[in-house]
Parts: sequence; structure tokens; C-alpha cells
Amino acid sequence: MKVPRYRPRFSRRGSLVLMLCMAVGITANVMALKFARDSQAQMRATLVGAEGFRARQIALGGFQAGLAALKTIPEEFLYSTGIALEPPDILVSDDCKPRCFITYRIIPEDGKLNLNNLILWQEDKPNDQYRIILERLFRQYDIPLDTVINITDWLDENTTGMAENHYYESLKPPVKIKNYYMFSLSELGMVKDIKYEYIYHSRAPENWAAQRAELAFLTEEEKTMIQEPDWILSNNLTAYVPYGEQLNDKVNINAARYHVLMSLSESMSERAVKALFKYRKDKGNYIKNIDELRSLPEFQIETPLGVTLFEELAGSGPGGQVSGMIKSEGEIYRIVGVGSIVPEADNDRKSPVLRRVTGLYDKVNSRLIYYSED
Repeated sequence: MKVPRYRPRFSRRGSLVLMLCMAVGITANVMALKFARDSQAQMRATLVGAEGFRARQIALGGFQAGLAALKTIPEEFLYSTGIALEPPDILVSDDCKPRCFITYRIIPEDGKLNLNNLILWQEDKPNDQYRIILERLFRQYDIPLDTVINITDWLDENTTGMAENHYYESLKPPVKIKNYYMFSLSELGMVKDIKYEYIYHSRAPENWAAQRAELAFLTEEEKTMIQEPDWILSNNLTAYVPYGEQLNDKVNINAARYHVLMSLSESMSERAVKALFKYRKDKGNYIKNIDELRSLPEFQIETPLGVTLFEELAGSGPGGQVSGMIKSEGEIYRIVGVGSIVPEADNDRKSPVLRRVTGLYDKVNSRLIYYSED
């Protein structure tokens, strides 16, 4: 007897249903995988956000520690110890996982040139003496001197007949010229012809470090007189407004760098700067009174103003005709608190989470005049 063989047969409708079920399954699988990836990304973002909050709290602690140091430690000891101005990173505790570090920096801000001094604000006119000083500084960095005029135009309140207005209005998007104080050095990047690299990149001559290292006859003091950070303009410039808008154009000689000191007078020489640095070091990194510089031979040379270099800088010339450009006591300090959360070595995320809290403290008036978090 012949047994009939069963042969499955699918109708066209059944095939379509089967294909539809397969498509739905594949789509569901793809959606599930995408949901899983999105969930993982959201989880990582949440963890980074949580660590960012912790890092911010740590940074705030560092900032408060720096502020407390400024309020309680005599200025002379801040400089003489050195570690009070720039302490090492501190591991918070073993309870802070993975690894948490706290640190702060105290930077004497009035050892730099304040751009707001380019204007005599009460008279609403340019400060020619300060303009010349700033031009000397820019010349050392090979920055076009016309940019000093552009900064002055950005600051002054007089907008009559200014061709720069057309320049800023033609930008895309257009920029409104400030005609007011700068509150942060970052605003300098908005000024006509000021490039980012002028401010934050090293302007050291080509092969400067290598050539300097080969000068074996230089003393250790001569080698450290100009260092790589000195060639970054932002380490020599600042922009702030003290409490009550009482601007002071005098430079703190205990904090001033080489290029700033060289800018203060046409008669300032490398020998004079070297003598000041050496004297400052011999005095525990702190000169109590600018009159102490009177005894240095390098500051007794006569300047074109008919007074000695010391008298020109200190403002003690005959008849008081020279205003003076230096002081020995700091007034404005920048405090930077940094919080760092560093992942463990086996963590997929290699980069640490960093947060920074920055403020400018007016020590004379015991007031915080600037504050930011990033």
C-alpha cells in the first residue's frame, strides 16, 4: 500500500505573516540594543554629573582654604614659605572613591599689568603713561603695538567718531563695543586684532629653551630669571576692578615677573631686574619696603627724566614730578580652588573629572570682587 507523503505548503499569506513576525523580532531586538546603549550612556552621564558635583564641592573647599590662608597668614610669610601660595595636591581621604584630590593656588594679581589702567576713568581720557608701559610689554612679546590703541578704544567711554564701531558691528554675529571696565582677561579676546594665541600661547623665541639650556656660563639665578611661563602674556596681564572702583596702577615688586618689570621704565635693564630678584631672594622672597631698593647700584642710574631709576619707579623724584609705578604690599589676590576625581586604573573612563572655583579677593577692603565656577 502506498503511503501518501505529507508536504508542507505555505500560502502566500502565511509567508507574509512569517516575514512580518521576523521583521518585528529584528526591530524589537535592534530597539532593545539601542535602549541598552542609551541607558548605559545615560548612566555614565549621570555618574559623571554626580562626580562633577563632588569635584565642585572639593574645589569649593580648596577655594575656602586659600581664602582662609589670605585672611590669617601675614603676607610676608605667604611669600617666604612659598608653599602657602602654591601648596601640593592633597588626597582627600580613603572614603572618597575612586581618588579625590583638593588643592588651591594663591596668585598675587597686582604683580601684573591691569588693562583697566589704560583709562583715567574720572577724566575719561587715555592714560598715556600706562599706554607706553603696555607697549613696552607687547614689544617684548612681538605683538603689534596698534593693539594697545584697540584695547584703549574698547575701554574708553568716548564713542564719537570711532571707526572701530563699524568694525564690531560688521562682525557676524555683531559685537557691541564695551566702553567700560574689563572684569576678566578673557574679554581681551573680543578686542580688534587681538588673537587667542597672543594671550594664552607661549611667545618665546624659536628654540629659546634649548638655546638657554646650552648657556652653561649662566648662573642658576640667571637661568630662572626668565622661565617658560614668563613667555605667556596672560601671566603678565590682568583685568579687574577693586572695590569702590579705586584703581591702583602700581605694580607689586614681590610678585612681578621679568617682562612686567622690564616694561616699567625705558631705563630698566636686565641687570636691574636681576639685582631686584637676587635681593628679593636674599630677603626671603619678600621686600618689605620699596625704599630698600635705593641701596642697589643698578637702580641709581640716571633716567631721561633727570632722576634715578629708583626715584622714577618709586615716585620720589624732586618736586614729586614722577608718579611712581611700584609698591611692595599686595592688595588683590586670585584664589583658584581645584577639585579632582581620578578614576581607578581599570576604569573605562581614563580622564579625571575636574572642577575649578576662582575668585579675586581685595585684601585691603576684605571683599571678594570676582567669583566664577567651571
